[in-house]
Order: sequence, then structure tokens, then C-alpha cells
Amino acid sequence: MQRWRSTCGIIIAIIFVALCFSPQVRTILNLPLQQKMVVGETNTIPIELPALLEEKLVLEILNPSRSVFAAQEDPAVVVSKNGSNYEITALKPGKASLQIKLLGYIPLKSITIESVPPRRVVLGGHSIGVLLQSRGIMVVGFAPIVDAQGQKLYPAREQGVEIGDLILKVNNQEVSTETDLAQIIDTVKDGELVLNIKRKERIIDLTVNPVFCAETQRFRIGLYVRDGVVGVGTLTFWDPQTRQFAALGHVIMDADTKQDIDVLKGRIVSASIQTVKPGKPGRPGEKIGVFQGESNLKGSISKNTEAGIFGTTEEAVENPLYAHHIEIGYAHQVHPGPAHIYTVVNGTSIEEFAVSIEKVYPERKNGKGMVVKIEDARLLSVTGGIVQGMSGSPIVQDGRLIGAITHVFLNDPQRGYAIFMDNILSEMPLEHDTVGAFSTSIFSPLLAACA
Repeated sequence: MQRWRSTCGIIIAIIFVALCFSPQVRTILNLPLQQKMVVGETNTIPIELPALLEEKLVLEILNPSRSVFAAQEDPAVVVSKNGSNYEITALKPGKASLQIKLLGYIPLKSITIESVPPRRVVLGGHSIGVLLQSRGIMVVGFAPIVDAQGQKLYPAREQGVEIGDLILKVNNQEVSTETDLAQIIDTVKDGELVLNIKRKERIIDLTVNPVFCAETQRFRIGLYVRDGVVGVGTLTFWDPQTRQFAALGHVIMDADTKQDIDVLKGRIVSASIQTVKPGKPGRPGEKIGVFQGESNLKGSISKNTEAGIFGTTEEAVENPLYAHHIEIGYAHQVHPGPAHIYTVVNGTSIEEFAVSIEKVYPERKNGKGMVVKIEDARLLSVTGGIVQGMSGSPIVQDGRLIGAITHVFLNDPQRGYAIFMDNILSEMPLEHDTVGAFSTSIFSPLLAACA
């Protein structure tokens, strides 16, 4: 009897392993561990199994309510069978766990499903000027100090200051501009300066003594510093409920140090595109524009993140090409095929241009979730493809806002990367509070000053 049981166990194990390698069961095993759905949306899982096994397959939504004293809570999603397909429908916002079992007790797959409410926003495409002041002043280079004997000295570098360091305080006084630093040096002269520095994630103090510069006739510490950047980009969307905006689709970095700008304060204004320098293989093109301070499109920047810049506007934002609010689409709804982008190539007029989405990488969180190709003949004739200043240009597919342009392929300006709306929304402030790819923003550092 014992031998018979062992033999049966081996046979069952062999059958189970064989089933796992069958195309039908592999379809189940390859389903994602997590899935996002919009309320009202229905997803279909096609499972074609032999009739005998199909009857033994169970898909169930685990109910989070377990108390016998409380009414059973309606699940966020429900599952129903339609022929050989299983349909999952999102009923209300929330999370649920879908379990797929064979014979009612052999677990094959568990999927966490997040049901999110539909969200509508004002479509962007507006050309914007961005003025960003960093928190503290950034070291972008070393400036030699020539003393009375003609020797070149670098007092700050010799005391350990590095390019990319962010000077937050000097002698316990906060500094936000190069003028603040210069005034403190003029006051201290050849006395002691204690620099409070942020270096990546660390805060350190370094002591430096200024040296008199014979060329400039003032005391200096031998640094080039900068307190902000300016540039042109594109608005992605504006939320009428919160008055918040999102733009650019990627972080603003200092051009010299490649460090992210830690925002102290910043603002956006409307920008008028005067001309476009077309892109060519190996040389990214760019929009050239001027800021319009008197425009209705004005706002303050609160965050500079990997998914773009965020903030609030002073007045309501409208898109004349898209009078109604547009529904947001998520990564699971994006597919290869035709789409459109909205951007400005002349003055302040937003235009619609045809593109195609060639590849989709739903798992990517780095702003390179889609490969987009410009198809519009007019846009190609004007810009040569994707150019700097086009960062943040919204992408619409199937009537949904699915993402924004972020990078251009350096050797193929007709193609570039785009970010999913999922990633942009994950960085939105709360209501109460590729190799060879080139960023498509144009951010010029403010002139570095000597200190």
C-alpha cells in the first residue's frame, strides 16, 4: 500500500509538472503579479483548457471583510466566466487579490488588482518658460585666485570642497544666491568660513579661509557657483480640481555637474517659440523661445522629480484644441500603434501631430516606458523629429492622455522615449501639501559667478 501511494504521488507530480509546461497553464503563470484597472473597465483572461480541467479551475476574489459581526464588504473587483474566458470588472476604487486555483486548492497564481477611479484633466501642450532657483548654491567649478606673487591658489578645493557640492549655509547663515556668499566673504575677509555642504545624501561642514585676489581686488575662496537654471519645456496637463500642473516628464539637472536641482523656489510662465533649430543625427535640435511674463499661464514650482516638475498655477489653464477634459490612461492601457502629441512649434499655438508608439515597457519606472516615432510630415519638416523644448509634450492614444515625451534618440531624432502617466501621477503632490538618449528639455544654467 505504501509503495502504491508513493507511485501515485510521483504520477500526480509528473502530471502537474507537465501541466505547468503546457501553453494554457503557462498563460496563467505568466500573468502579472500586479494589475491596475480603472473603475468600469473589464479585462479578459482567455484560458482554453480541456473540459475536464476547465471545470476544476477556480478564480476567486478574496473578500477583505472577515468579521462575522459585520456585513460583507463589496469587493473592488468581480470575476465572471464567459465561455472559455474569465472577465474581471472593476466596480469601485480599492485593492483586491485574485487567486487562481486548480481543483480548488492547488494555487497557480495570485494577482493583486488595484482599482482606481477615472480621472480627467486639462490637456497640456503649452510652451512654458521655467525659472528654477536651487536650495543653496551649487559648486560648478574651481576659479583660480592669483595672489601678489602670481601664484594660483584654490583654497576651497584644498579644504575638500568638490564640484556638485551644494552650499546651504556659510557661518550658520543660509545662502540662496551667489551674492549672499560674496557678501559674507567681503565681511569676513581673511577670517574663517564654515561651509555647511550637502554632498549627495550627506551634510558636512568644511572650514575655508578666503584669500585676497590681486586681479579682482577682493577676498575669494576659488569657486564658480550657480543658484539656478532657466529653460523652455512643455506643459503636460493641468488638474482643474487641485490647480496643480505637471510638465517636462523628467528631472531638471545642472548642465555642468549633472546633479538634480533641489528646488528652493521656481516658477513657470508662458513661452513663445520664435524659431526651431531642426535636429540631426548626433546633434539634437531645439526650440528657441522668449518668456511672456504678462501671459495668463503663470505658476509656482514645488517639486523637481524624476517624473518632471510640479506645482500650481495662478489661473485656470485651457487648451483651445481640446475644450473638454481628457481622461487619463494608464500603462496597462497603452499599446503599440497610432497616437498624437500636442506641442508648440510657432508662437504660442498648440498643434496636434501624428506619432506611433513602437514599443511599450510597462514595467519601466525611469521615464523611458515607451518608444515613440514621429510620423507627422509637417513636424518632421519643421523640427526633424523630437527636439529640446519638447519635453512634457502630452501623448494621446484612444482618447486618453497616456504620457509625455521625455528624450530623443541622439542618432535618430525621429524617435525618442516617453513616460507613462502612472509615473507622473506617483509624484504629484498630495492635495494637502537609454543609452544614446538625450533629454528633450532646454535648460541653460544661469551664469556661474566667482567666489
